[in-house]
Amino acid sequence: MPLTLNKHAWLRSGATCVLAGLAGWIVSLTGLPLGWMMGAMLAVAAASLLKLPAEQPTALMPYVRASVGTMLGASVTAGLLLSFPEWWTSLVFLLIALLLSGSINFLLLSKVLRFQKPTAVLCAAPGGIAEMILLSEQAGADQARVAIVHALRIALSILILPLLIAWFMHVDVQRSAAGTTPSLSLIDTGWFLACIAAGVAADRWTRLPARVIVVPLIVSAALHISGVTHFVVPEWVTNIVQVFIGINVGGRFLGISARQLSHVIGAAFVVISVQIAIAFSAAILVARNSDLDPLALMLAYAPGGLAEMSLIAIAMGREVAFVGLHHLFRVMVSLALGPLLLSRLKRPADKSAEDN
Repeated sequence: MPLTLNKHAWLRSGATCVLAGLAGWIVSLTGLPLGWMMGAMLAVAAASLLKLPAEQPTALMPYVRASVGTMLGASVTAGLLLSFPEWWTSLVFLLIALLLSGSINFLLLSKVLRFQKPTAVLCAAPGGIAEMILLSEQAGADQARVAIVHALRIALSILILPLLIAWFMHVDVQRSAAGTTPSLSLIDTGWFLACIAAGVAADRWTRLPARVIVVPLIVSAALHISGVTHFVVPEWVTNIVQVFIGINVGGRFLGISARQLSHVIGAAFVVISVQIAIAFSAAILVARNSDLDPLALMLAYAPGGLAEMSLIAIAMGREVAFVGLHHLFRVMVSLALGPLLLSRLKRPADKSAEDN
């Protein structure tokens, strides 16, 4: 019986990948930014909400995320590392933006939308989604609400941000992503796979934050800076990665009913609106007072996921390492502040229980 169930699961995963790939290809033909990822995400989300037998290819996702890290590392140059000391101002402003948007969202969720305070804290936190869901279980928060709000945060970021950036910055994302289509030699393919293997191994054997992306990023960057390899990932590989990231985001809605979604979607729009407004304002402020690229800053401050925003940066041809570092910083701030805030909320409750 387990073998039969496993076989059925693989069939559902295969059908989901085919559906997502087809939807991604169709949307890419429209010229919309990141059509492969958007189409896959929308198709799988729709299938999830319609209770169709969709299933994420979970066994493949560590390899996909490690591929994103490898592509990030391939964009790192020695010149980029030399400019690293200039980024501290941007990181300080990012911290201020995170604290401001988190505080506003917490007040809106707890005071206006009447979320319980632990749930409001975790919904207002700027990610990452897996860590916030785990914390919600430990803190006794509404795990379903936390999961849905963060899934919608990432999904709405993927849908809205490229369009907003294209509108404000007059950037043709599709054209930025195009250009030469390099091919990988046999040796370069070996290095590419070795970087992915390093990420998957780190994911299994270490507890580093965002390890499945960070470790292949470091390995790939070291190989490129040292001159061991100079591989550039072909566009067709990037498109495949986009499809699987789209499946991963859309698959977050598996098991969620339309009724559950309707109860939380307003809160998600509140959270994403505040985060985008503050992120864009902070990015414009920093850009006007520094030599940093305003488009790279907008992507770095955007409230999407590390893998998703990094792919958008790759598509737009921006400084991917700059964007990736800021999103890694965002995740680490959330991981540091989330448990601290939850413990502070828990203390008064514990004290009143003792008094009673």
